[in-house]
Amino acid sequence: MEQKLPKWIKAYLSLLTGAAVLGIVAAAVWFALAARDAARAPAPRYLLKDSGGYIALYSGDGQGPLARYDLMTRLLPEQDVLALQHGVTVQDEAELQRRLEDYGL
Repeated sequence: MEQKLPKWIKAYLSLLTGAAVLGIVAAAVWFALAARDAARAPAPRYLLKDSGGYIALYSGDGQGPLARYDLMTRLLPEQDVLALQHGVTVQDEAELQRRLEDYGL
């Protein structure tokens, strides 16, 4: 004999299913918009990186170094050192100046 579920359980399960579908649709839209915005972002003009223990300036595509600054990266906070090891993107001259001042130059 088949056991029937009460109406309130069916309604609750339907509501949960609808919420799950809505969440999946919202996530898909969010990812699509984020990907579109990332594709529109301009390529960085410069890249600040650690080069032999010093901060160095590279072109946005990684060519260089264009300049090497007299500041040892080991003197910076650990978070900055890790970021410089991966490369810190810089969009323009004003941002470059701000970042260098933040590092103490």
